[in-house]
Amino acid sequence: MTTTAGAPGADGEAAVRELRELAHGWIDGQYGDPARLVEAAARAVAAGVDTPALPLLAGLLRAELDQVPELFRQVMDELGFGFHPPEDYWQGRLALARWYAAEVVGGWLDPWDGAELVIENVAEAYGASEELAPVVDAVRALQDPGGPDYPSDVSAHLTRAARELLARIPA
Repeated sequence: MTTTAGAPGADGEAAVRELRELAHGWIDGQYGDPARLVEAAARAVAAGVDTPALPLLAGLLRAELDQVPELFRQVMDELGFGFHPPEDYWQGRLALARWYAAEVVGGWLDPWDGAELVIENVAEAYGASEELAPVVDAVRALQDPGGPDYPSDVSAHLTRAARELLARIPA
């Protein structure tokens, strides 16, 4: 990523963060409002973020919104946070869980949101597994706020679980 000034500025970094946050909902084919993505791309361009596909995404008209998924995949790749799952469905589910966990550990995804995405998009389909156990167990501990296993710092608890999941699922 570059900005017109040559280095990412605060506005450019905030714009990329917004795109990355939107990617969390788009990454697995669960598309949100395409117009919102076009608006976020326009803000990124205005902030000086420069990738080949970004101005194309930012310039889409309402009648062209069907092009958003493909252009956004290109933008994600160009910005370095694209996701390319293996062709095997189950390996792809695990890769998705790993991607969400990496986003949590990297500070780009709220730990609670990341845990929910792992549970909803992976664990519910995949079922019980050693690889997913850190996050599943961490969320279970949060179901009893008065229980003995309830953590004092929920974000740290879920981030540790994400780190452990990363260690269990090879890149």
